[in-house]
Amino acid sequence: MKKKMDIHDIDFDTYMDNALKSHGYLFPETDEQMTIFEKNIVDIPLPKEFESPEFVFNGKRRVYAQKKILIDNSVGERNWAIAARGGNEIPEEILAKMKRDKEEAKKKQNGNK
Repeated sequence: MKKKMDIHDIDFDTYMDNALKSHGYLFPETDEQMTIFEKNIVDIPLPKEFESPEFVFNGKRRVYAQKKILIDNSVGERNWAIAARGGNEIPEEILAKMKRDKEEAKKKQNGNK
């Protein structure tokens, strides 16, 4: 027969703490909590490769490649640029200077000065 606790007679924090410890969400501290935990625990069989510690010593190293997700954010960058200008258009002479600067930077990057 299960022992039932009357929640109204005890502090809720104490009741919750006891429940968490009895069901394995916190480490059991008393024999009663450990007994309840052992009754409710489910035996999960290990995969065959983990039954012996040899998988640690003779195991093969696995190298996982990182998946890179490319996101096209050109529209978002344009919106930030518009917001930085207060919504005003860029004058033609500034656009021409920006284009020249970009081309010069590419030439320097490629080793052409």
